[in-house]
This record gives sequence, C-alpha cells and structure tokens, in this order.
Amino acid sequence: MYELFLTALVEDSDINTALAVLSGFCSMQPWESISRVLYFQGPPRPSGITNQRSLEKPIRKDVAMLWKELHQNLSRQSFVLQARYEILKDRDLGPSAEPVDLDTIPGILRWTDFPDPPRNQPIIAQRKKVELWDQRKLLSVLQENNHQLKTETVEEMYRFFRDDVEFCLTRHYFVGPLENYVPLSSGQAAPTAPMPTLPAWDSLTRVDAQNRWILQVKAHVVQDNKPDEIKKAQDQLLKFRADLEGVFDFKVFDRRVHDTRVAMQPQGVQALPQKVLLGKS
Repeated sequence: MYELFLTALVEDSDINTALAVLSGFCSMQPWESISRVLYFQGPPRPSGITNQRSLEKPIRKDVAMLWKELHQNLSRQSFVLQARYEILKDRDLGPSAEPVDLDTIPGILRWTDFPDPPRNQPIIAQRKKVELWDQRKLLSVLQENNHQLKTETVEEMYRFFRDDVEFCLTRHYFVGPLENYVPLSSGQAAPTAPMPTLPAWDSLTRVDAQNRWILQVKAHVVQDNKPDEIKKAQDQLLKFRADLEGVFDFKVFDRRVHDTRVAMQPQGVQALPQKVLLGKS
C-alpha cells in the first residue's frame, strides 16, 4: 500500500473549531478513539519475519500477502514498528484497570517506509505502508524476530472520512516518567515488557510541550506501481487543501521527521552500548 498525506499543526485552543469545520466538510461526526502504541526496534542487521511460530494459523491469503510484503521490506532494512491496541479511558486506564496480556487480544501491526524524496508536490508526503489488522500474539511475533520493545505511548485521535480520504487529528501522551523517553539516559533501563497497567488519563503527559494536535489528510493507493492512481490521489489531496485554505495551514515538513529506519550494523563491527554513563568506564 502507498500512503500520501498532508500535514498541519492545530493549536489546542483551536481544536473545537477544527472539529466543527471537519464535521461540516465531511458531513459526519468524528470517530474518537484512544490507542495504546508500542514501539519495537528491529535488529541492527535486518532479517525480516522468518520466525512464524506465533502467527495465527491458518493464515488467510490476503493476510499472508501482507506478511510477505512486510518480510520483504524488513529483510532489506530494519525499522521501528508499531503494535497498536484500541483502549477505553474508563476501562484500561487508572488504578482500577485490570492487567492485560496483549498477546491475547487483537492489535494492529504498522510499518511505514522512509518517505520518498519530494518531487513535484513537496507539500504531499508519500511512503509505502503495511498494516496488519486483528492480529493476536504480535508481541511474541516481534520478539521472536529480534525486535526489541523500546517504549510506548497513548494516542488520542479524532477521525473523519470523505471520498475515501481520511482526516486524522492526533495527539500523543507519555505513559511513564519522562526520563524513560530520553536517549542515552542513565536512568531506567530499556523495557523488556509492556507496562502491566496504564496510569490514569489525567496523569498522562502530552508529548508536545505546546499541546498541539497533528492533522493529517491521508489518501491510500493499494498498488503502488500504478502512477495514474497515485496522481489521482495527489490531485484529490490538493483539491481538499485548496478547499480548506485559510482554515488549516498545511506545511512542508522534512521527511526525516517520519524516518523509522534503524541504523544498520556492518558485519564484524561490534554494536555500541545503548546507554552511555559519562565519567565511567
């Protein structure tokens, strides 16, 4: 699948106006959802998804094709993948929430490629994408294929649809101490398992210090080898951008902000430690 999208930032003070505008533009009320997002880093040397012991059997043909596509991409380059689980505020957050074995519930496995270099329309980001929905034992599959849990967040989203185009307003929250999210920190060690329970909603810390929302307007092309379909999706996004001019300020962002690649380790070179303690040998 090929994903094309526009991006704009929305101030927290403008969120109600943004929701009202998009509700009218798409002729629908927003779909609100909360997701628990776990980030898994692939191995220094890519090896794909070769261990399929924990994949649910039998595998439907369409799902098998997606696993194959994911394997091919992860064989050429390691990436940070997302395992995503929809949660409810009153059920899954806070002291009354019951611990959950994430391997027993269905989730979404998401991979996104490094976006293409900007060409004729730099305002539109374009990248390959694979999503596997309703998959159990995702944590086992990833760990058995040498993917290491790095961190997790909670994502708040409002979603709209119009003409097969998706409008997503999202905001992310830290679920643990901030030092857990700082690279090369001398604090907590890298997690080996997801948090047993999540803190209360009111205690979560927003990832963006300015409390902004991210608006992405997305179009998808199932077969990325059809330039006519990609051009059609581009034209649709540009039309919607023009329709919403003066309401949302869509900007060109450096494609490196969407870079989920893992630096490759050359053969014969020892990996450096992930945490550095200054002044200690």
